[in-house]
Amino acid sequence: MRRESGGLPISVARVVRRIFGTATIVFAGVGFAVGDDPRWFVASGMCGLMWWGWDLLLAYVFAPVGQWVSDQLVGGGVMGSSAGMRPNLEEMIALLEGHLRRGTSRKVDINAAVRLEEIYRTVKKDPARAREVIRIVRERYPDAPELARYEPEDTEGDLVLPGDGA
Repeated sequence: MRRESGGLPISVARVVRRIFGTATIVFAGVGFAVGDDPRWFVASGMCGLMWWGWDLLLAYVFAPVGQWVSDQLVGGGVMGSSAGMRPNLEEMIALLEGHLRRGTSRKVDINAAVRLEEIYRTVKKDPARAREVIRIVRERYPDAPELARYEPEDTEGDLVLPGDGA
């Protein structure tokens, strides 16, 4: 893409703005120079209104529609690209551990613990860590029926979530 002398890229929007802006100033200047014909001021005002209208159309119609069309063509769609939005396993673990560290709400804590337990037990093959996650949430919510399927076990080592100060 070519660049103007100021270093900004040349685009249709910039050219149209420059034409309307220049016409507004030129017609106003001619109107002041001639002085006795108000049509120059009317022309200047019309170019100024078209300049303003072009900016509004560009900002609120052309740019959003263009972005939407671009998203549709490259697969962004209404919900965005699913490839960039899906966290990887390490990001998911960090997110769930963050929920447990903060102690958000009962439902969020228990759901995070259940998901983390599944990840640690099945994917990471770390049953001690899986039990520790359940133990942490069981201490907060001893009466939680969602945790009834997990057997309480005595663990020797005190495992804590990263960031707990250990």
